[in-house]
Amino acid sequence: MGVVYSSPDSALTRITVVYRCRCGAAVSEVGRHAGELPSGWERLADDRCICAHCAERRREAAATASA
Repeated sequence: MGVVYSSPDSALTRITVVYRCRCGAAVSEVGRHAGELPSGWERLADDRCICAHCAERRREAAATASA
C-alpha cells in the first residue's frame, strides 16, 4: 500500500502519513500536508504511488516505447 495512516502517542494526536514506493523509498508527511503527495511523487491508484525517481524512470520508458 502506498499510504499508511497512524497516530503517534502524544497529548496532541495528529495524522502522520508514510508514503512508500515499491523501490523502498519512503517519505512521511504530518498534519495538514498528510493528504498531499510529496513533491515529484505520482499517484498510480487510490492506494499506490511511486517516488519521484521511479516516476522519472517511468516517463523515460514511456517516451522510449513511443519513439
